[in-house]
Formats: sequence, C-alpha cells, structure tokens
Amino acid sequence: MFFAYGGRAWRALGRLFVVALIGLLAGCATATHRQTTELQRTQGIARIVLMPLDVELAHVTAGGLQEPDATWTEQALHNIHAVLAQQAPSWNVELVDFSPDRGTPEDRETSLALVKLHRAVGSAIMIHKYTPNFALPSKKGKFDWSLGPEAAVIARSQNADYAMFLFVRDSYTTAGRLVVMAVAAAFGVGLQGGTQVGFASVVDLRTGEIVWFNRLSRGIGDLRTPQAAVETVKSLVGDSMK
Repeated sequence: MFFAYGGRAWRALGRLFVVALIGLLAGCATATHRQTTELQRTQGIARIVLMPLDVELAHVTAGGLQEPDATWTEQALHNIHAVLAQQAPSWNVELVDFSPDRGTPEDRETSLALVKLHRAVGSAIMIHKYTPNFALPSKKGKFDWSLGPEAAVIARSQNADYAMFLFVRDSYTTAGRLVVMAVAAAFGVGLQGGTQVGFASVVDLRTGEIVWFNRLSRGIGDLRTPQAAVETVKSLVGDSMK
C-alpha cells in the first residue's frame, strides 16, 4: 500500500517548489538523468525497496492556485505502482514494497523521515545541478548527493540493497483557468497551466548515496488513467537502470 506523506506545511512547500522550479527550468529539456555507478547485484539481481510515493495531483484554478485533489492522487498512486511493478522485471531487479510493519517503531519513523529528506535533497539537485547559474562550487561539477548514513535503517528493516524514491507534483488546468489563459493570450500575456514536475532516485543503502537520479519537468502528461500513466512513469524512470 502506498501513501502520500507529509503535513500541510510539507504539501504547501511542495507546491511552492513546483511553481518556483517551473520558472527556473523554463526552456530546459523535459527529462535528464544521471547514473553514477552500476547497481551492485547479488546473484544477478539487486533488491530495491520502493519507498512510499511522495505524490500529489491538483487542479489549477482560474486564479492560478493549485488545489489538491485526493481522488486523483489516489488514482495516481495506484497507477504508478502498477507501472513500476510491470517495468521492474525488465530492469533485472527485485522491486519490493516498503513495509511499515517491519523493524522497530524508530526504524519506521526514520524511514518515513527519509522520504521527506529525499524531497528536499531532490529539489536541491533539480536547482543546483540542472538550472543554469545555480551550480554549487563545492560540487566541482560532480554528481555527489546523499541522504546520509541513516539510510542503513531501511537496509536493515526491509532487507534491501537499494531504495527507490519518487516525488511527483502533477496539476491540471480547469475550464476557468483555460478561459483566463485565453483572455491573457489575446493581450499577449502567457499564463501557466497544468504542469508535471518530479524526480526519482535510487539510493545505495550501505552509504546513503544517490547512485541514480532522473528528473521530469514539463507541461504535458497525465497520471489519472492507467494508460497515460505508463508514459509518465517511463519518462521518469524508463529503462535507465538496466
């Protein structure tokens, strides 16, 4: 079973991040990935635990605000999970669901905190790795990002070599917003409609290092139906882990 974690403040931060990121990444390619190393495979297969999905779908109102839609979000969680389960065999990995009942209560608390930390670290990667003029001098051009040694808690409680984290914020333009956009366009003003922003990471649970990262930032895509979700998930994860 999959959940969208985080309180009201975290959700608000996620929506603000999407708005800011769309502006920063304007004109950039819709998807880029960075793989720093091959996955270490035990007996020919790597065991990856799929962490709770950090996903939220929303309406874009006439005024440009994003209003979360719980029904759409549940549909997206189900669709993403189904596509990942279908794709995993082609990656030659064993993809298993995160189980909150395994390990101690402290293990569970730490694991879920790492989902939120991934949101923050992934957001930093999107800005400082892929946005012009925002590179961090300390990185010296290298892809060097980590969730820290606390990731070992997941390895111990879930019996896995790696963890996969997904963050997605997907919004859809309402009829009212379309009218406002059309009127604005008539006066030569471009307004933002629905967007799809996200990133996926694979973390080495021995070290906490992000060994694979892929991003998505575009004005198309749909996670509300199984058929459309296939294209989005493949764009976000694809065949890059083979």
